[in-house]
Amino acid sequence: MQNKLTAEQVLAYLIETIETNLAELRGADFKNEYIVGEWYAYIECLEVLFYWKKAKKFGLDYNPELKFNII
Repeated sequence: MQNKLTAEQVLAYLIETIETNLAELRGADFKNEYIVGEWYAYIECLEVLFYWKKAKKFGLDYNPELKFNII
């Protein structure tokens, strides 16, 4: 990855990274408080990114709480 990305590129990459991390956590042990906290934090980040006016262009056109079923 390049060192000099635009803000748009960084936000798009952040959305992709968070979605990937959440997908990987789906099979995790949710009895672990750290994992539960991580899950909530990622979803909270997506909810904030949802307010970016170009979010839909980069695939964030859904409600993160519904898609990732907050526990």
